[in-house]
Amino acid sequence: MVDRQSDTRERILATAERLFVEHGYHPTTLQEVAVRVGITKPALYHHFTSKAEILAHLLDPMTTELEQVLADAAQQEDIGTVRTELMTGWVEIFLRYRGTLLALLRELASVPSEAFTRMLAVMEHAVDIAAGTEAGPAERVALAQAISAATDPIALLPDLSDEVLREHVLAGVWRLLGQQSTRTRDTRRTRGGRPRRISPGDAELARELHASGEHSAEEIASRLGVSRATVYRHLKTKRNNI
Repeated sequence: MVDRQSDTRERILATAERLFVEHGYHPTTLQEVAVRVGITKPALYHHFTSKAEILAHLLDPMTTELEQVLADAAQQEDIGTVRTELMTGWVEIFLRYRGTLLALLRELASVPSEAFTRMLAVMEHAVDIAAGTEAGPAERVALAQAISAATDPIALLPDLSDEVLREHVLAGVWRLLGQQSTRTRDTRRTRGGRPRRISPGDAELARELHASGEHSAEEIASRLGVSRATVYRHLKTKRNNI
């Protein structure tokens, strides 16, 4: 029963995300979400009490992953590596959450206040971390622009593949900041952090533990020796495949 409820909850989230992207947050009704999922509206209310709650649950995993990348970047020793860790990590996350990101950009005023406030706080902190203690106003403005340059194209150019966006978005960011990437993020483990990849078997175990409703993401991450962001990423992958 728990597995069935968890599956229904994930299908509601995936369906709502698609409808928010296709039609916008305001025009989409809970009745439309329920019909697309194949359940009744009262059954949907068993899982979520409002559209605002659904959108908040779509934003939370993405924001948690952004926070983890930011924490990892802050551990680096030189400002160039900090910026590389931050920008490359965020691009990867935004590519995975393209639908949620697009819904966010289109419906800023409709995002639940707590979820949106948390998101803004993470972005503001990212500017502080990437700027360091010596940056002046001009450099801080450039960093704020770089963060926008790493997000907007991913949401606003749906015809481009992840591979193309990854290449050109990061190239644009480095041009804007007047620097080159100091290292390739994907081929290594972040210094002082936990592994970012887990085996298919561990990924399935993470999903089973999460579906049971008896384990938090933090507990699952600790058991598998990975970060919460890695756990959320594999849960998100399952949602996308529904």
